Amino acid sequence: MIEVQDVSLTYHGAGTSALSNVSLSVHPGESVAIAGASGSGKTTLLRLLNGLRLPSSGRVVVDEMDTANEKHVWEIRRRVGLIFQNPDNQLVSTTVEREIAFGMENLGLDRAEMRERISDVLSRLSLESLRDRPPHHLSGGEKQRVAVAAVLAMRPTYLLLDEPTSLLDALGRREVWSIIAGLAEDASCAVVHVTQFPEEIALATRVLVLDGGKLVFDGRPLDLFGAASDLRNWGLKRPPAMAIADELRANGITIPASVATLDELVLAVSRDESREGGV
Repeated sequence: MIEVQDVSLTYHGAGTSALSNVSLSVHPGESVAIAGASGSGKTTLLRLLNGLRLPSSGRVVVDEMDTANEKHVWEIRRRVGLIFQNPDNQLVSTTVEREIAFGMENLGLDRAEMRERISDVLSRLSLESLRDRPPHHLSGGEKQRVAVAAVLAMRPTYLLLDEPTSLLDALGRREVWSIIAGLAEDASCAVVHVTQFPEEIALATRVLVLDGGKLVFDGRPLDLFGAASDLRNWGLKRPPAMAIADELRANGITIPASVATLDELVLAVSRDESREGGV
């Protein structure tokens, strides 16, 4: 478990705190979105979770290891993998296979174990055909998948992603999110992602909202989307699928209240049409 205990952080020379008295916990197997307007402290919080930043006050504890204790830094970074917003910032090798191997070499794994893990993540993320390609020649979505594969090969307990689709086109976003949605179903690994896209918030089982460095919401995405005035105040929006669902309900089509994504909406409409066709 990652525990954030009454954490505040003020950057040197800044007049206000980036984070103020934030407390929360993240458990293995959770799927958590971190949302909020620009400058609300989302990326700062994410980087505190793996010790890339240290709090000005309070503590961050990863599986009973304090991130401020230098003796624990290596083990914390092994357990808490971080994917940056721009994959070019963390791709360093000449081929996809070498990129995936790089982190495992630093862990001192033997060659047989490395080969097994490389084959596993190449298969899981549909990267087999790109094994020998230079990472920097790939598309944005492919690069992000390689960055995820390289971290997953080290078998983290917690996977952190900082706006992983913000620099991608619609196809690239869908490509990466299909992968992340699959990872979120793995009960052995928590997935924590920063996002400003309401559709991506809806894919999580839990959402944390930051506003001016304070944690103002911690709960289910559907509960968040039901608080219209709070959404506006926090600089967030409902997913478009929810607005479309409202219109369809007004026209007599049965749409469950839990529908929040376009895929869920299409499925709900098809089921309603199937029921009507069977009458």
